[in-house]
Amino acid sequence: MADTYADSHALMKARKYESEFSIRMKKGKSGIIYFTPHGGGIEAGCSELSEFSADPQDSYYAFEGRLPSGNSVLHVTSTHFNEPNAVDLVHQHRVAVSYHGYSDSSLKNTKIGGLDEQLRNFIGEEFTAAGIPWEQEPSGSDIAGAEPGNIVNETTRGMGVQLEISTAQRNAFFGTNTFASRRSTRLPEFDNYVAAVKRAISRHVASL
Repeated sequence: MADTYADSHALMKARKYESEFSIRMKKGKSGIIYFTPHGGGIEAGCSELSEFSADPQDSYYAFEGRLPSGNSVLHVTSTHFNEPNAVDLVHQHRVAVSYHGYSDSSLKNTKIGGLDEQLRNFIGEEFTAAGIPWEQEPSGSDIAGAEPGNIVNETTRGMGVQLEISTAQRNAFFGTNTFASRRSTRLPEFDNYVAAVKRAISRHVASL
């Protein structure tokens, strides 16, 4: 389904900050950023993954839908996501992981994409070791994150990793999967997932 808004600027002109959308962010010094353009109620769980992946020295960013329902109207595809704070942050980092969600309530899965091939491979290896189901998304897919203009690939190295996580997998992360309760009801499956991503990042950074 096509986005309602052509880009982030159009969305923010039409919608009210705080009551309809919000932005949460933290700038660190490690050169690593975890972020989501589809946080809050847009793709549930992505805000929490971004925030809790980031160590104190890392950066995170979350654009969050805050509507009571129907937050999918606030979805802006990553190639058109140009919210100025996000663009500025990603441009200052050499390693980036973006968290996204796709609709599948029956199968736990993560589709790994983006242009950072080595980090993609490391994340897949760590997911396998941690018992987390995953697949490499084909480069021609609409959710492969393979476009240079995808915000996750706009790092200082011109590449990043996009993780597309199924509804079933994201539901398994929380005891109560609501905007108000997700942060305080994170389950061991959430911690296992985040730890696997961070192990892959550590391996990746050590090789750069």
